[in-house]
Amino acid sequence: MCPASFSSLPYDTRPGGSHHPALWSLTSKQVATIGCPTCGARQHSPCRTLRDRPTTALHRGRTTRYLNLRFGLDLTDPHPPKPAARTAVTRSGISVPTTRAPAPQPWRLPLHELADRINISFLDHARVVTAHACGLRRTGLDDLLFGPDRILQSLDALTYALHDRQLQRETHTLTHGPDPHATHLAEQQHAIQTQLRQAAGLMKQRRIAELTQAGILPMAAPSDDPRHIARAWLGRYLDDEKEALVQSIAAAAGIPRTAAAPIRSIRDKITKCIANGWITAPVNEAVEHLLACNSHTFRARLIADATQQDTRDDALCHPLILNRWRDELEQALTDLAPAAENPTTQRLHDLTRTQPRRATPTRRLCDRRRLFAALLQRRDECTRLITDLNDTMTLAEQADPSYPALKNAADRAYDELVSRHPDLYHRIRSALAPHQTRYGRLAHGTPRAELRKKVFADLDRHARPGLPGSPTHWSKAADPNDDSCDRRPQDPGGPGGLPAKAPAPVVPALNTT
Repeated sequence: MCPASFSSLPYDTRPGGSHHPALWSLTSKQVATIGCPTCGARQHSPCRTLRDRPTTALHRGRTTRYLNLRFGLDLTDPHPPKPAARTAVTRSGISVPTTRAPAPQPWRLPLHELADRINISFLDHARVVTAHACGLRRTGLDDLLFGPDRILQSLDALTYALHDRQLQRETHTLTHGPDPHATHLAEQQHAIQTQLRQAAGLMKQRRIAELTQAGILPMAAPSDDPRHIARAWLGRYLDDEKEALVQSIAAAAGIPRTAAAPIRSIRDKITKCIANGWITAPVNEAVEHLLACNSHTFRARLIADATQQDTRDDALCHPLILNRWRDELEQALTDLAPAAENPTTQRLHDLTRTQPRRATPTRRLCDRRRLFAALLQRRDECTRLITDLNDTMTLAEQADPSYPALKNAADRAYDELVSRHPDLYHRIRSALAPHQTRYGRLAHGTPRAELRKKVFADLDRHARPGLPGSPTHWSKAADPNDDSCDRRPQDPGGPGGLPAKAPAPVVPALNTT
């Protein structure tokens, strides 16, 4: 597995496309001469993460904007093929410095130039992580690729390289049969898969360490005290009244109105975090356009993003868009799976196990499978971004000075609800009584969600909905982005620390219990 052979392999997801190296060589310092439309960083300032920390990695939107401003390019739209350029002597001039020819082996560049190269070119980033996975070792390369600033980008590049090797191996094996080149591709695919697992494990370890240091992990087990459960369910049932109590108690305690704003959906929580400065995610014109567009337009934008690797759409990665992006990706994968001859949407199926040998796959099938692989790659990226967003909001919320006072206000609001509605509280306690142990605790394994639904239905009949002040908890169920009252971060015990797919949103809604 010689790293030098990697540069001869194509890296492109566009149907019928091949990788054409850029004819310019940019540096991070040059790109930083303009502001970043993704994070709002000013000129000559580094890009910033969701947690408002400077990062050496550039946002893709900033690079694309710089290229458009400097060269008058539009990298997001397809262009007709251009005639072959004639060879000419490169001359230096004002604002047009002499550039070095693109390196066929970018991992051999000096580290500072390599950092610029993988900032600008995702395809070169994929080449470097592939070479590293196949045995390339160099001082400082591990920190460059898998440091806190670039581990997410490196995981994305490894996912792309893994799919690329599998697709090449499938096409070659079905066309020419097993031979040394197919074996070579299989070895590279295995090496990349091993490196991907190790990098995901490293990210998981860092996440656990960070959440543990902040006191969020280990997470406390759900309370089995019927008094606490009945109190929490009463607050959820009388949600409007509870929020009004929290607002009044918080205002009396001097808590800012923005910090005590009620949360009724995932969008409300993210908007609150942006307004309080807890996360760095400015809502620019591109984000507002995506929020307002219909499903057809959003799907077209999603497909256009998946067919490009170097020029992606940063607006899709905005916290307010992530949930919709994930749902649309799931639907696109489900729609494309039959045409791509992939029996599952969880991974890229090995075509050599179902196709007869010498059955050369058609060009259309290859294009569909490449698009399917790109959608899988985007879904993995979206899941990692949702997990990071969830952790960022939880850490920022608990680090805010008003958090203890707001929690105390919520406790007082729950107590006041019990005092105002003792009949409802006792009806909930009575419904919980058959599920209690002899020690007065809720039995382990009790289906709480189903039981809560039955209790709320009984309370609806008892409270005679429709009268003034009737409960409004069912209005929350109409919001597909609403989740349970649990506001804890995702359990990092899953593979790679990623949340498991579930009907509920990955980012939980806020509750002050």
